[in-house]
Amino acid sequence: VFLSSVLPPFQFVPALIRVITAPEALFVFGLAAILVVSLVFGRVYCSFLCPLGSLQDIFIVLSRRVGLRRKHSFRKPANILRYAILAATTATAAFGSMIFLIFLDPYSLTGRFIAHLVEPVFVRTTNAGIQALKHADVYFFAKETAFIPMSVLAVTLAFFMVVLILSLKYGRLYCNTVCPVGTFLGILSRVSLFKLAIDGTGCNQCGRCEMICKAGCIDAASGSIDESRCVGCFDCLDVCPKAVIRYATPWRKAAAGDEWSPARRGFLAAAVAGAGALFFAFLAGVRNIFGAAAHAGSVQNLPVTAPGSIDLAHFKSACTACHLCVSACPTHVLTPSVWNFGMPVFMQPVLDFEKSFCEYGCNVCGRVCPTGAILPLALEEKQLIQIGEAKLLEDKCVVYVDGNNCGACGEVCPTHAIAFTDKENVLYPRVEAQYCTGCGACQLVCPTAPKAIVVLPNAVHKKAERYMPEAAPEKKSRSADEGFPF
Repeated sequence: VFLSSVLPPFQFVPALIRVITAPEALFVFGLAAILVVSLVFGRVYCSFLCPLGSLQDIFIVLSRRVGLRRKHSFRKPANILRYAILAATTATAAFGSMIFLIFLDPYSLTGRFIAHLVEPVFVRTTNAGIQALKHADVYFFAKETAFIPMSVLAVTLAFFMVVLILSLKYGRLYCNTVCPVGTFLGILSRVSLFKLAIDGTGCNQCGRCEMICKAGCIDAASGSIDESRCVGCFDCLDVCPKAVIRYATPWRKAAAGDEWSPARRGFLAAAVAGAGALFFAFLAGVRNIFGAAAHAGSVQNLPVTAPGSIDLAHFKSACTACHLCVSACPTHVLTPSVWNFGMPVFMQPVLDFEKSFCEYGCNVCGRVCPTGAILPLALEEKQLIQIGEAKLLEDKCVVYVDGNNCGACGEVCPTHAIAFTDKENVLYPRVEAQYCTGCGACQLVCPTAPKAIVVLPNAVHKKAERYMPEAAPEKKSRSADEGFPF
């Protein structure tokens, strides 16, 4: 709940995509705040706002407590790798593919860790407690978790192990080598107003600052700090016995003996200019992708996306597969995809009507989506969004094939899209598509195998008509003076 209600406006990737897809004042403010704070104070976002950063800090503390890695050391930056990942992430997003952000965005990674690994453990523990309470005649409803395909679960577990091992052994190596958000904010921090610097005149090179630095960015031998990799945790300030590490502006550092060469200034200017170009290419490219409609392809091969996702092009270009909607969906119809969207995309959630249905009176997925891939809809509006249309396959329906009454599809349809024709006391179902929203309840309950009624997705969502029952004929009242005895 906290991840979906409080954090998104102040998370870089969700805020950026939301500003592009459906700008809201809070998200615009959050994105601007992240950029301004990074330009003034450096990469403090990575230590105080990023949930994956907080998770890594927990692992780092555990590593120190158990003695696995009590001391850190300076590591040379893998600049070619980190900037290549940032460029690839930006370029693919600009052309409408979220594949790199799906795998590497720290907020989405944390969301999947919770939805796939933490929540199932919590739910199973809770259910075990509920079973135990039954012996004391105390009863609660058992909870269920969303269905996660094994391939998706394996990928999540693999990334969790990578983050865990890197944190235990090398501190914030993931943030400073793999994470595209960390790399981008690192570029901004190179020109930030305040920076950490070591006063070489008073430093005795004890190395305590280097040993405590989980980012591996302090070189005690040379008395230098790599601002692009410093995550602003300020641990080094606490351990310095001489108090020669200062958090100050560049001109104060220069007075302390730190040279600020024109060559270095030129390199930073070029780096910031390049990052800015990639940033605006991302904005322009994604906006163009969002403006394109997705009409091509056979509807049978398209996935059904949640109400509020507008169309397939919008959803594919905005969803980072954080799976908050998967976790929040009360009927668990939202399921992480495997190859439903084709090879370029993986793990974006789709509606699986073989396992459940979209609840008519629910709009929670749009309320928890942080990027605007599923836009929030008022319940009345959501109930008329047609994400697909039910199609009756008469050659498989038991009513048409055997002449036996069934009616299961009509009983569960919340919009009265299933009507019946009476022929010799047998009710033959038919679909009135103008009322159908594609919720999938009819497909779920259909008793035949394969299903005799299926939902065909709409690549672009439509609006259904609201069912209006025919008014009952008015009974003509009899006046008292017509001679009726009572």
